[in-house]
Amino acid sequence: MAEFNKIEFGERLKKFRKDKGLSQENLAVAIGKNATTIGRFESGKLIPDAEQIFLLCRELEIEEYQLFSSNEHISNDESLNPFGTKTLYIYYNGYYPTSKKFDKCKFKINIIPKQNYCAIEMVDYKTNRVYLTGHIETDNFMAFLKFNNYKPTSPRLECSQVNVNIANGIDRLMRGVFFCTNGKYEPSCRKCFISKEDIEFTDKMFEDLKITEREFEDMNKINIWYIDVENKEDFEE
Repeated sequence: MAEFNKIEFGERLKKFRKDKGLSQENLAVAIGKNATTIGRFESGKLIPDAEQIFLLCRELEIEEYQLFSSNEHISNDESLNPFGTKTLYIYYNGYYPTSKKFDKCKFKINIIPKQNYCAIEMVDYKTNRVYLTGHIETDNFMAFLKFNNYKPTSPRLECSQVNVNIANGIDRLMRGVFFCTNGKYEPSCRKCFISKEDIEFTDKMFEDLKITEREFEDMNKINIWYIDVENKEDFEE
């Protein structure tokens, strides 16, 4: 039976803290303790309890097993994160009930590599508040970003998905579709753009995200909305 090594545990904790760019004081705040406690953890003189380990890993953005195992490899398989970046930006036309009009909506999507998958967060562009979390599934043509509630205690279940065309390249605006529900559980489907760069949400983009007359005509014929996300010429110079 393998024996638990307190010294190695502390060294791994110290390594992850430094990799994250945090001081002992910074990390101590996450568990409501002081820097001395973190120092004792890192020296192997004290072992955190289960709740403290959970809080430490959340702050360090690592899995708990990484503190206990010397196998710290995180897969770099590009199929897990086809975008090659830690942050995406999503642009779509949203309806604001207070003003009763459609306007530009812009969010950030954080990509967090895990051992065998990529976790994602949809966060407010201005406040960085996390609204939804989930994971990425992908092949050579499409990336599927699947989200659900950030907190299990949320008053209603919310499951959303963004389908992004990556077949035409990932270095310019990527076309996609955003599926979600509103506060009344009414499903909605809208076009969106995804970008690796933080760009201005222009009026031209806003207009291009509207349903076209041709799309309306097609819906009337077959009662299905097929959304074109394959036009790679748009917005290219």
